[in-house]
Amino acid sequence: MLKRIVVGFVGLMVALILGCGGGARPALGTIAVTIVFPNQRQQRVVPPETQRVRVEVSGTGLAQPLEQVVERPSPEMSEVQVTFTNVPVGSKTVTATAEDRYGTHRAKGSAETTVIGGQTVTVTIELNLTNLASVIGRLVNIRTGEGAAGVTVQIGAQQAISGSDGSFAVPNVEEGTQTVAFSSDAFRGYSKSITVAVPLTDLGEVLLLPQQLENPPASPFSSP
Repeated sequence: MLKRIVVGFVGLMVALILGCGGGARPALGTIAVTIVFPNQRQQRVVPPETQRVRVEVSGTGLAQPLEQVVERPSPEMSEVQVTFTNVPVGSKTVTATAEDRYGTHRAKGSAETTVIGGQTVTVTIELNLTNLASVIGRLVNIRTGEGAAGVTVQIGAQQAISGSDGSFAVPNVEEGTQTVAFSSDAFRGYSKSITVAVPLTDLGEVLLLPQQLENPPASPFSSP
C-alpha cells in the first residue's frame, strides 16, 4: 500500500513539473532594434519633417503586429533604439517608418530576424528616403468664403476628407505630376493636374462651387 502511494506521488510530481514547462525552452524572446537614419551630406540625421518613428514587428505567432512609436526624435539623432520583449519565437519582420505630421512616410526600412526563446536578438534597420509627399490645402465655398467641409480629396490611391474649416492633408503622394479630384454632395466636383514635390506641396485655397449654383457668382464670396 505504501509503495503504491509513493509511486503515485512521484508520478504526480513528474506531471506537475512537465505541465509547468520544467526543463523546456522558453517560448518567448526579445528583439533589440537599432534604427539608422539616412546619410545626408555625409551625416546621418533625422529628416526635419519627421514627427515620429513607428516600429512594427510581425510574423510567426503574432495575430496582430507589435508596435512602438518614438515621438519627435531629435534632428541630431543618428539612431533610435527600441526593444520588444515577450515576443513569440519564430521568424519575424521588423519595419521602421519615419512619418511626418500628416502620416507621410519620409523614410522607411525593414529587416528579417528569428526570435529564439529566452534570448535577445539584435536587428539593425537602415532607413531610406522615399519619394512621397504630403499634399495640403484649404477648400473654400466660392459663394460664402467659408471653409468647405466633408469634401473628398483624391490623389491616385490616396485620399482625405476636408475638416470643418475646409483644410485637408493627403499623405503618401508620389512626387511628380498627379491629378487631384474633389467630390462632395454639397459641392460640384472637379479635378486638376498638380505637380507634387517632396516633402510638402501646399495647394493653398481651392474654390468650390456649391451644387445649387448653376454658374459662379460675378465675384468670389458674394451672393448670386
